[in-house]
Amino acid sequence: MLFNDGDAYEKSMGTWSRLVGDVFIKWLTAENELDWLDVGCGNGAFSELIVRSCSPKTVHAIDPSTEQIDFARTRPAVAGVAKFEVGDAMALPLDNNSFDIAVMALVIFFVPKPRKGLAEMIRVVRSGGTVASYTWDTINQGSPSSLIGRQLSEMGFTPESPPNPQVSEMTALGKLWSSGGLIDVESQIINVERQFRDIEEYWKIASLFPNIQKIIPVLTETQIDELKARLEPQLSIGSNGQLIQTATANAIKGSVT
Repeated sequence: MLFNDGDAYEKSMGTWSRLVGDVFIKWLTAENELDWLDVGCGNGAFSELIVRSCSPKTVHAIDPSTEQIDFARTRPAVAGVAKFEVGDAMALPLDNNSFDIAVMALVIFFVPKPRKGLAEMIRVVRSGGTVASYTWDTINQGSPSSLIGRQLSEMGFTPESPPNPQVSEMTALGKLWSSGGLIDVESQIINVERQFRDIEEYWKIASLFPNIQKIIPVLTETQIDELKARLEPQLSIGSNGQLIQTATANAIKGSVT
Protein backbone atom coordinates (compact mmCIF):
# COMPACT_ATOMS: atom_id res chain seq x y z
CA MET A 1 0.00 0.00 0.00
CA LEU A 2 1.08 3.54 -0.61
CA PHE A 3 2.17 5.66 2.34
CA ASN A 4 1.23 9.28 2.92
CA ASP A 5 2.31 11.41 5.83
CA GLY A 6 -0.21 11.00 8.64
CA ASP A 7 -1.98 14.33 8.13
CA ALA A 8 -2.39 13.93 4.37
CA TYR A 9 -3.62 10.36 4.72
CA GLU A 10 -6.14 11.31 7.40
CA LYS A 11 -7.58 14.14 5.30
CA SER A 12 -7.87 12.06 2.13
CA MET A 13 -8.28 8.29 2.63
CA GLY A 14 -8.25 8.16 6.42
CA THR A 15 -11.76 9.47 6.93
CA TRP A 16 -13.16 7.37 4.08
CA SER A 17 -11.46 4.25 5.45
CA ARG A 18 -12.88 4.85 8.90
CA LEU A 19 -16.41 5.35 7.53
CA VAL A 20 -16.42 2.08 5.61
CA GLY A 21 -14.48 0.22 8.30
CA ASP A 22 -17.09 1.05 10.93
CA VAL A 23 -19.86 -0.44 8.79
CA PHE A 24 -17.78 -3.52 7.94
CA ILE A 25 -16.91 -4.24 11.58
CA LYS A 26 -20.59 -4.14 12.57
CA TRP A 27 -21.47 -6.43 9.65
CA LEU A 28 -18.87 -9.00 10.72
CA THR A 29 -20.58 -9.43 14.13
CA ALA A 30 -17.40 -10.96 15.53
CA GLU A 31 -17.31 -12.24 19.09
CA ASN A 32 -15.03 -10.78 21.74
CA GLU A 33 -11.72 -12.34 22.82
CA LEU A 34 -10.73 -13.57 19.36
CA ASP A 35 -7.26 -13.80 17.84
CA TRP A 36 -7.29 -11.47 14.83
CA LEU A 37 -5.00 -11.20 11.80
CA ASP A 38 -4.96 -7.93 9.85
CA VAL A 39 -3.29 -8.58 6.47
CA GLY A 40 -1.99 -5.48 4.69
CA CYS A 41 -2.51 -3.37 7.79
CA GLY A 42 -0.93 -0.24 6.31
CA ASN A 43 -0.60 2.43 8.95
CA GLY A 44 -2.63 0.44 11.47
CA ALA A 45 -5.97 2.23 11.15
CA PHE A 46 -8.03 -0.95 10.83
CA SER A 47 -6.03 -2.69 13.55
CA GLU A 48 -6.90 0.19 15.84
CA LEU A 49 -10.56 -0.15 14.86
CA ILE A 50 -10.46 -3.85 15.80
CA VAL A 51 -9.02 -3.00 19.21
CA ARG A 52 -11.56 -0.24 19.85
CA SER A 53 -14.63 -2.12 18.59
CA CYS A 54 -14.15 -5.87 19.06
CA SER A 55 -12.38 -6.46 22.39
CA PRO A 56 -9.89 -8.84 20.74
CA LYS A 57 -7.67 -11.23 22.63
CA THR A 58 -4.80 -10.44 20.25
CA VAL A 59 -4.25 -8.64 16.95
CA HIS A 60 -1.39 -9.59 14.65
CA ALA A 61 -0.91 -7.17 11.77
CA ILE A 62 1.22 -7.65 8.64
CA ASP A 63 2.33 -5.21 5.96
CA PRO A 64 5.21 -5.22 3.44
CA SER A 65 6.15 -1.60 4.18
CA THR A 66 8.59 -0.97 7.04
CA GLU A 67 7.54 2.68 7.02
CA GLN A 68 3.88 1.77 7.46
CA ILE A 69 4.64 -0.69 10.26
CA ASP A 70 6.78 1.87 12.09
CA PHE A 71 3.89 4.34 11.96
CA ALA A 72 1.35 1.72 13.08
CA ARG A 73 3.40 0.94 16.16
CA THR A 74 3.01 4.54 17.34
CA ARG A 75 -0.78 4.22 17.74
CA PRO A 76 -1.40 4.35 21.51
CA ALA A 77 -4.77 2.57 21.33
CA VAL A 78 -3.17 -0.69 20.14
CA ALA A 79 -0.40 -0.85 22.74
CA GLY A 80 -0.26 -4.18 24.51
CA VAL A 81 -2.83 -5.78 22.19
CA ALA A 82 -1.56 -5.53 18.62
CA LYS A 83 1.70 -6.84 17.21
CA PHE A 84 2.90 -5.30 13.94
CA GLU A 85 5.28 -7.16 11.66
CA VAL A 86 6.73 -6.65 8.19
CA GLY A 87 5.59 -9.48 5.95
CA ASP A 88 4.22 -10.60 2.61
CA ALA A 89 0.48 -11.35 2.24
CA MET A 90 1.34 -14.18 -0.16
CA ALA A 91 3.79 -15.80 2.27
CA LEU A 92 2.60 -15.03 5.77
CA PRO A 93 5.35 -15.62 8.39
CA LEU A 94 2.81 -17.35 10.61
CA ASP A 95 1.91 -20.89 11.72
CA ASN A 96 -1.10 -22.83 10.51
CA ASN A 97 -4.32 -22.61 12.51
CA SER A 98 -3.19 -19.61 14.58
CA PHE A 99 -6.14 -17.21 14.34
CA ASP A 100 -9.91 -17.05 14.74
CA ILE A 101 -10.40 -14.41 12.08
CA ALA A 102 -8.28 -12.95 9.25
CA VAL A 103 -9.18 -9.78 7.38
CA MET A 104 -7.88 -7.81 4.41
CA ALA A 105 -9.13 -4.24 4.76
CA LEU A 106 -9.10 -2.28 1.46
CA VAL A 107 -6.08 -4.31 0.38
CA ILE A 108 -6.89 -7.33 -1.76
CA PHE A 109 -6.63 -5.47 -5.08
CA PHE A 110 -3.07 -4.51 -4.15
CA VAL A 111 -2.01 -8.15 -3.70
CA PRO A 112 -0.17 -9.36 -6.85
CA LYS A 113 -1.81 -12.81 -6.57
CA PRO A 114 -5.12 -12.48 -4.73
CA ARG A 115 -5.79 -16.23 -4.83
CA LYS A 116 -2.47 -16.90 -3.10
CA GLY A 117 -3.17 -14.20 -0.53
CA LEU A 118 -6.55 -15.75 0.24
CA ALA A 119 -5.01 -19.23 0.52
CA GLU A 120 -2.53 -17.90 3.05
CA MET A 121 -5.29 -16.39 5.19
CA ILE A 122 -7.20 -19.68 5.08
CA ARG A 123 -4.04 -21.57 6.08
CA VAL A 124 -3.50 -19.59 9.26
CA VAL A 125 -7.15 -19.50 10.40
CA ARG A 126 -8.52 -22.28 12.59
CA SER A 127 -11.35 -24.54 11.52
CA GLY A 128 -14.63 -22.69 11.96
CA GLY A 129 -12.87 -19.35 11.85
CA THR A 130 -13.65 -16.45 9.53
CA VAL A 131 -11.79 -15.10 6.50
CA ALA A 132 -13.07 -11.72 5.34
CA SER A 133 -12.26 -8.75 3.16
CA TYR A 134 -13.71 -5.48 1.97
CA THR A 135 -12.49 -3.39 -0.91
CA TRP A 136 -13.49 -0.27 -2.79
CA ASP A 137 -15.43 -1.25 -5.90
CA THR A 138 -12.91 0.29 -8.26
CA ILE A 139 -14.24 -1.57 -11.31
CA ASN A 140 -17.59 0.20 -10.94
CA GLN A 141 -16.10 3.59 -9.99
CA GLY A 142 -16.91 3.09 -6.31
CA SER A 143 -13.60 4.24 -4.87
CA PRO A 144 -13.46 7.72 -3.28
CA SER A 145 -10.75 8.62 -5.81
CA SER A 146 -12.74 7.38 -8.81
CA LEU A 147 -14.56 10.67 -9.39
CA ILE A 148 -11.46 12.83 -9.66
CA GLY A 149 -9.60 10.03 -11.43
CA ARG A 150 -12.26 9.78 -14.13
CA GLN A 151 -12.19 13.53 -14.77
CA LEU A 152 -8.40 13.53 -14.96
CA SER A 153 -8.50 10.64 -17.45
CA GLU A 154 -10.87 12.62 -19.67
CA MET A 155 -8.37 15.47 -19.54
CA GLY A 156 -5.56 13.14 -20.67
CA PHE A 157 -4.03 12.31 -17.29
CA THR A 158 -4.37 8.70 -16.14
CA PRO A 159 -4.00 7.97 -12.41
CA GLU A 160 -2.35 4.74 -11.31
CA SER A 161 -4.60 1.77 -10.64
CA PRO A 162 -4.04 -1.09 -8.18
CA PRO A 163 -2.50 -4.24 -9.71
CA ASN A 164 -5.74 -6.26 -9.61
CA PRO A 165 -8.74 -3.91 -9.74
CA GLN A 166 -10.93 -6.68 -11.20
CA VAL A 167 -10.99 -8.52 -7.87
CA SER A 168 -12.83 -5.59 -6.27
CA GLU A 169 -16.04 -6.45 -8.13
CA MET A 170 -18.56 -8.41 -6.06
CA THR A 171 -18.97 -11.34 -8.45
CA ALA A 172 -15.18 -11.77 -8.64
CA LEU A 173 -14.90 -11.71 -4.85
CA GLY A 174 -17.62 -14.33 -4.55
CA LYS A 175 -15.92 -16.64 -7.01
CA LEU A 176 -12.59 -16.16 -5.25
CA TRP A 177 -13.98 -16.99 -1.80
CA SER A 178 -15.89 -20.02 -3.09
CA SER A 179 -12.85 -21.31 -4.99
CA GLY A 180 -10.88 -21.21 -1.75
CA GLY A 181 -13.14 -23.84 -0.22
CA LEU A 182 -14.74 -21.44 2.28
CA ILE A 183 -18.30 -22.18 3.33
CA ASP A 184 -21.23 -20.04 4.49
CA VAL A 185 -19.98 -17.26 2.23
CA GLU A 186 -21.84 -13.97 2.67
CA SER A 187 -21.38 -10.63 0.92
CA GLN A 188 -22.50 -7.08 1.50
CA ILE A 189 -22.42 -3.84 -0.48
CA ILE A 190 -21.39 -0.92 1.72
CA ASN A 191 -22.23 2.64 0.69
CA VAL A 192 -20.78 5.56 2.63
CA GLU A 193 -20.90 9.28 2.02
CA ARG A 194 -18.91 12.31 3.02
CA GLN A 195 -19.86 15.99 3.01
CA PHE A 196 -17.76 18.94 1.92
CA ARG A 197 -18.36 22.61 2.57
CA ASP A 198 -17.67 23.61 -1.04
CA ILE A 199 -15.63 22.62 -4.09
CA GLU A 200 -12.49 24.15 -2.59
CA GLU A 201 -12.68 21.89 0.47
CA TYR A 202 -13.38 18.91 -1.76
CA TRP A 203 -10.38 19.76 -3.93
CA LYS A 204 -8.02 20.11 -0.97
CA ILE A 205 -8.96 16.61 0.19
CA ALA A 206 -9.34 14.81 -3.16
CA SER A 207 -6.01 16.14 -4.41
CA LEU A 208 -4.31 14.22 -1.57
CA PHE A 209 -5.40 10.77 -2.78
CA PRO A 210 -2.21 8.71 -3.24
CA ASN A 211 -2.90 7.91 -6.92
CA ILE A 212 -3.74 11.55 -7.65
CA GLN A 213 -0.82 13.23 -5.89
CA LYS A 214 1.65 12.34 -8.63
CA ILE A 215 -0.44 14.13 -11.24
CA ILE A 216 -1.23 17.36 -9.38
CA PRO A 217 2.28 18.90 -9.70
CA VAL A 218 2.16 18.74 -13.50
CA LEU A 219 -1.21 20.51 -13.79
CA THR A 220 -1.33 24.17 -14.68
CA GLU A 221 -3.58 26.59 -12.80
CA THR A 222 -5.89 26.62 -15.82
CA GLN A 223 -6.11 22.82 -15.80
CA ILE A 224 -6.82 22.80 -12.07
CA ASP A 225 -9.63 25.31 -12.56
CA GLU A 226 -11.03 23.13 -15.35
CA LEU A 227 -10.82 20.05 -13.13
CA LYS A 228 -12.73 21.79 -10.33
CA ALA A 229 -15.37 22.91 -12.82
CA ARG A 230 -15.74 19.32 -14.01
CA LEU A 231 -15.93 17.92 -10.47
CA GLU A 232 -18.50 20.22 -8.88
CA PRO A 233 -21.54 19.14 -10.94
CA GLN A 234 -20.65 15.48 -10.31
CA LEU A 235 -21.22 15.93 -6.56
CA SER A 236 -24.65 15.83 -4.96
CA ILE A 237 -25.95 18.78 -2.95
CA GLY A 238 -27.34 18.09 0.51
CA SER A 239 -30.24 19.88 2.18
CA ASN A 240 -27.70 21.95 4.08
CA GLY A 241 -26.10 23.09 0.83
CA GLN A 242 -22.96 21.04 1.29
CA LEU A 243 -21.49 18.87 -1.45
CA ILE A 244 -21.81 15.10 -1.02
CA GLN A 245 -19.77 12.26 -2.48
CA THR A 246 -20.78 8.61 -2.12
CA ALA A 247 -18.33 5.71 -2.25
CA THR A 248 -19.04 2.00 -2.50
CA ALA A 249 -17.17 -0.99 -1.11
CA ASN A 250 -17.79 -4.71 -1.48
CA ALA A 251 -17.45 -6.92 1.59
CA ILE A 252 -17.25 -10.69 1.82
CA LYS A 253 -16.74 -13.30 4.53
CA GLY A 254 -16.67 -17.09 4.79
CA SER A 255 -15.88 -19.85 7.25
CA VAL A 256 -12.92 -22.20 7.16
CA THR A 257 -13.92 -25.87 7.02
